[in-house]
Amino acid sequence: MTPVTRWHEVIGADEEYVNRSDLGLPGVWDEHAAEGPTPPDVAQALVPVLARHTGTPEQCWFGLWAGYGRWDWDRFPTFETPGRDEVLLTGRLADAASPVSLDEFAELPDLWWPQDRAWCLGGDVDLVSTYVGGSPELIADLLATADLEAHPVQPDDLVG
Repeated sequence: MTPVTRWHEVIGADEEYVNRSDLGLPGVWDEHAAEGPTPPDVAQALVPVLARHTGTPEQCWFGLWAGYGRWDWDRFPTFETPGRDEVLLTGRLADAASPVSLDEFAELPDLWWPQDRAWCLGGDVDLVSTYVGGSPELIADLLATADLEAHPVQPDDLVG
């Protein structure tokens, strides 16, 4: 088991694995890990750690995938990432985890970064992990945070 071990390798299935009840260990490994942006409980654990490593926690930027379709984003600026159109939002770092306090089905932003660009957080609707790039001190802090399951990765490691 390594930080780059993929789900199908964990359960002993081939790479084209699709959620099926006849694969894996029923009740334990019978479902693929949830895909989507950073889960709310993980986001809440990340906020204080990330705040310690920026001088601008009150001025952050967020990218939210425009394809969620629940909201009318026409009046907001957008930008492109590979394969996605993102709505550009701004607010305090603490705001990154706040949508679920208003609506339990609200999606959290896929991308977060502070005005000083001290770090960048990225997830995606089709990923099961959240990635954070930052200083060695930030990464050490994340790895030491008990409420997070964190593993170091390298730039050439597979994503997914």
